Amino acid sequence: MKPVRLSRRAAIDIRGIGNEIAADKPRAAEAFVDQIIQRCHSLADAPEGYGPRPEFGAGVRGVAIKPYVILYRVRALDILILSVRHGARKPETFK
Repeated sequence: MKPVRLSRRAAIDIRGIGNEIAADKPRAAEAFVDQIIQRCHSLADAPEGYGPRPEFGAGVRGVAIKPYVILYRVRALDILILSVRHGARKPETFK
């Protein structure tokens, strides 16, 4: 099983999501951030199990945790979480 690693950008995204939710619902924010982190780590069980997202770049895959999408790449030694974005945002290509 490959380890899951958060990119710096993904960590910033997750923190921002938590802060945004915490403005109105601090407990809900903590619980949702925990769900995001757990979902990221669950990718180790079946990293190829979620569909390619070519609109975000070569080799990028995505898994929904509504209304967000966890974007990641399966690499030789690990699974890199690239970003956690709101699903309605315009796609941005990762290199």
